[in-house]
Amino acid sequence: ELRSHMLRPGPSPTRLSLSPLSPGAQDVRVQVAAEVRGNLGDTVELPCHLLPSAPEIRVSQVTWLRLDEPEGKQNVAIFHPLYGRSFPSPKPGKERLSFVNTVLSAGAGQGTELEVRDATLSLRGLTVEDEGNYTCEFATFPKGTSRGVTWLRVLAQPQNHAEKQEVTFNLDPVPVARCVSAGGRPPARVSWLSPLDGEAKETQGSGPLPGTVTVTSRYTVTPLSEADGVKVICKVEHESFQEPKLLPVILSVRYPPQVSISGYDDNWYIGRSEATLNCNVRSKPEPTGYDWSTTSGVFPASAVAQGPKLIVHSVDRLFNTTFICTVTNAVGTGRAEQVVLVRGEAYSDSTPESGRSPGGGNGGPLQYSCPENPTDRGAWRAAVHGVTKSPNYG
Repeated sequence: ELRSHMLRPGPSPTRLSLSPLSPGAQDVRVQVAAEVRGNLGDTVELPCHLLPSAPEIRVSQVTWLRLDEPEGKQNVAIFHPLYGRSFPSPKPGKERLSFVNTVLSAGAGQGTELEVRDATLSLRGLTVEDEGNYTCEFATFPKGTSRGVTWLRVLAQPQNHAEKQEVTFNLDPVPVARCVSAGGRPPARVSWLSPLDGEAKETQGSGPLPGTVTVTSRYTVTPLSEADGVKVICKVEHESFQEPKLLPVILSVRYPPQVSISGYDDNWYIGRSEATLNCNVRSKPEPTGYDWSTTSGVFPASAVAQGPKLIVHSVDRLFNTTFICTVTNAVGTGRAEQVVLVRGEAYSDSTPESGRSPGGGNGGPLQYSCPENPTDRGAWRAAVHGVTKSPNYG
């Protein structure tokens, strides 16, 4: 089970507001957007309209001001019915500013008073420095001055990628995947969806462009063999995305061989031919070597090791031992042991109950994991092979 809202991409939908009225202008309102959003390098429009459109109200000047400059208020764009338009401030400057209204763009002496009431401003090639509060101000006769304020937010859409970090089997948590969201403004929100019990560790640094941020998240988990091949997902959220970005990563964990032995059917008897033991391995990378041996140190002559298989041409009393399969890969070594009990004759349903192998029950194979302590291991082998003999055992 995987464990772990997006805003519309900029510019944002226009949210128009009516500014508080200045004294003497109770009947005049300026309609602006409370907030406008745009991406770095894009073009945005800052809407501004004078209401109502009564003919008795005359516009003597329209001014756009930047409010949050260190030097204080700065005029960035002006339109005067007689003197035309001007862009006094070097930032953003006349190269990037223009009035959307064609009448205001045309210059002095053009259009009608009604047409002058649209003072929407266009700003091209957005930079981080453009972010701030902008005031649209109408000077009218006889009502005086009215204004409205717009907050311009500059966004930067981040570039995202995720990748695995190949690790080796370990009992301590380490990063197994990395997700990078580069050049976001504001910083992206990065999280992980995973069936594993891991945790994310995040760092932030400067992005490729001034004012942007790069977020790096590393997914950390204990790299056991069970984590190999598991899919985790890096989820990146940002205001400039219509929906979150989902980046899948397949984990890669190198681990030593995990070994088991199959093929023993609890019916090995003197003279049986073509019996087989199989050494089953799960490992990463693939095994580089197989070694078959016995705990007794005596290897039956009629047993032939062929990689993961042990082929028995004819069972004799030397097979009454414990076989060991040891497997090696580039990471380490694993082994498994299989106890073999040799009968004097083939087992059948008519064999007396006393003739069944100890612990065999329904004739299932016996496979043991021997103790790690050498003293205990000797006692274990004696208990396995020193069973009370019956007439059916060699």
